[in-house]
Amino acid sequence: MAEFDPTIRAEVERIWREHLGVDPGATETQLTAQFDEETARLSELVVQRVGGGQGYLVRNWKAEHPGQDPDVMTTHQLIAQAEHDSREAVLTEELYSQVPEISEEKIARELKIEQRIEAEIAAKRQAHDPDRWRTGMVEVPDLARQVVRRVWPSEAMTFRTYAESLIAQRMEDNVKTPLTAADPLADELAQIIDEQIKASKAAGNRVV
Repeated sequence: MAEFDPTIRAEVERIWREHLGVDPGATETQLTAQFDEETARLSELVVQRVGGGQGYLVRNWKAEHPGQDPDVMTTHQLIAQAEHDSREAVLTEELYSQVPEISEEKIARELKIEQRIEAEIAAKRQAHDPDRWRTGMVEVPDLARQVVRRVWPSEAMTFRTYAESLIAQRMEDNVKTPLTAADPLADELAQIIDEQIKASKAAGNRVV
């Protein structure tokens, strides 16, 4: 099953609360579980689309650069573009379309909100904000999820969500990441993640 995409998670909760409506008798715990379940479903659809989208983008790139193969940085950019395109398509087809009265203009506004989130993520990445992983302001590629599954296979969803953001940030900043659970860096980062989880709980923030 695909891990949570923080952008999708934010959009699911916003659309359901603002447009689709939620059960007024439901507790916040029940609503969180409902939002999480839908986010997991949409995240899985995005993962399924990314492979085909990435292949299409790579073929186009090779067609534009005969005789060449994309380098590592270009490949990462193509993967990020495929993830962006897939997420946008899934949100439009599976989430925004559920609102009966939603118009093309309204869909455009919803997409602009998503783009503003992505722009904020990009701005923090360019500024090398060292704390952007703490608020999910990072694009999490599948490679980061694979690293987290390999290094911390038994950790809970909350830990893995923060870990994926932290690993993705370190990849973006060209900082070393652990490759196995035996790597001493794994314990060091785990302590940082645990401290962040405690801080979030102490501040009363919702922790997925």
